[in-house]
Amino acid sequence: MHYIGFPKLGIEFNLDPVAFSIGQIKIYWYGIITSLAFLVIIVGILKNSNKYGLNQDDLIDLILITTPVGIVCARIFYVLVNWSFYRNNLSEIYKIWHGGLAIYGGVIGGIITIYLFCRKRNINTLKLLDHIVVYLVLGQVIGRWGNFVNQELFGPNTDLPWGMTGDIIKRTIINSPAEFPGVDPSLPVHPLFLYESLWNLAAFFILIIFRKRKKLDGEVFSLYMISYGTARFVIDSLRFDLKVESININRLIGFIFAVAFLTVFIVRRVRQKNSVDGEEDYQPSIYREILAEIEDKSSENAGNETGESNETSEANEEFESNEALDESTDIEAGENDINPNDNSDRDMT
Repeated sequence: MHYIGFPKLGIEFNLDPVAFSIGQIKIYWYGIITSLAFLVIIVGILKNSNKYGLNQDDLIDLILITTPVGIVCARIFYVLVNWSFYRNNLSEIYKIWHGGLAIYGGVIGGIITIYLFCRKRNINTLKLLDHIVVYLVLGQVIGRWGNFVNQELFGPNTDLPWGMTGDIIKRTIINSPAEFPGVDPSLPVHPLFLYESLWNLAAFFILIIFRKRKKLDGEVFSLYMISYGTARFVIDSLRFDLKVESININRLIGFIFAVAFLTVFIVRRVRQKNSVDGEEDYQPSIYREILAEIEDKSSENAGNETGESNETSEANEEFESNEALDESTDIEAGENDINPNDNSDRDMT
């Protein structure tokens, strides 16, 4: 059994990294918490998929492919940046339950997998990433507490009220003093896992609110990368591991990601705004106005010609009607002249 304490808060309790055992198989809290984090991510992604126009069957297939790829890539990344330890402890490389998943490795491997999957299934990659990262960051909030149980991911000594200590922390510092320069094992240390968990919790609520107001697909994903990159750049300034020579790999990648995605976000917004302004400020060319006037005059002249033609036709019809009427009158008059003569002849007879 191991103990964890927060001396200035007067809190101390026992917590073993092993939750329980099934025969010879040990079930670690780290694995349980990590599994819970994945479960939250999966449930969140599937539950609201239809609301955002995403097919659940596609998402299930994606999860089944991306999850193992993400875990393997996260472990590979962690092992590579801590190769100074693992090259002498090769049997520890596959023991994920002992801790050691670098989220950047999982994110990079996951993004590549998602991109290839979306191309094959003809899915909007940016739209899908916008949906996934909201629940990914929530899973990270939970997953970081696996580091708490293992008493890892801590920084230098601190006098802050939430300074943390524990028997595993002390033993780690004592056994590897060169890796924790200037750190006193008898004093509390910064609980970096807690800082990152709280940062990600704030990011989760920000992303939830922002995704309802985004203007372009990919903006939620960009905001996540900006937030997480900034978090790692700030928080990992207190970390002693994940270094190659004197360079903190997480800080370097975090800085690159934050700057790159902030630039992408701003550029896309500016282009989108210019496009909208261009549509609002559009004015027809003067040549278009001239052509419109010519077309109007042509239509007017055509109308006048049609009117004159109609008047001529009406006049002709009226003239022809009058002529027919005159002829009819003459015929009637002629008949009246003939009838009296006929009657006189009959009388004479």
